[in-house]
Amino acid sequence: MDGTQAATIIDASAVRFCLDEDQVARIVIDQTATVLWRSRAAAAMLSGPSPLVDRGGKIGGADRRTHQFLMERMAEALAGHEVCQFIENEDQDRRFLLRMRVVEDADDRAIVIVLKDFDAPAHLPRLEALFGLSIMEARILAEIIAGHSADRIAELKGVSILTVRTHIKHIHGKMGVRSKEEILATMVKIIA
Repeated sequence: MDGTQAATIIDASAVRFCLDEDQVARIVIDQTATVLWRSRAAAAMLSGPSPLVDRGGKIGGADRRTHQFLMERMAEALAGHEVCQFIENEDQDRRFLLRMRVVEDADDRAIVIVLKDFDAPAHLPRLEALFGLSIMEARILAEIIAGHSADRIAELKGVSILTVRTHIKHIHGKMGVRSKEEILATMVKIIA
């Protein structure tokens, strides 16, 4: 697929992916993992602590395990499945949300990858406004997203476990969810 065909696919099917290129790491690749386009945020992420790397114009994993994971997810996407999974960097100290979907134009296919640093500090004012959370509820939500238990959150925030549980009940009510899993599913939909 040459650059002209890639531009057609991007113009026809993925224009919105270009709109916020400073904010969202988006990469468009062909079936051989050759980079056709990437946002400025993706360029910055690929040069940082990302599990994905740019190897001479091709996207690959930072290590063998991650590369194998990436190739398996690409095969799923090319088979018609929308991929949405967590991937860890090689040090396993950060999680990234990886989404892939295929865009098509006649016989040409490209894969759109969205990569989000899930462990980056949450944008608390955005969470507060989005769900009507108090500052403390937004901070506890950020800790829930980071994967911490209620006990650990209480320890980190220096409050009692009962206080944390009360805040979690309020978060559930304001977000319209009933569990930690539903909170995470809602957040994945928002940030991905």
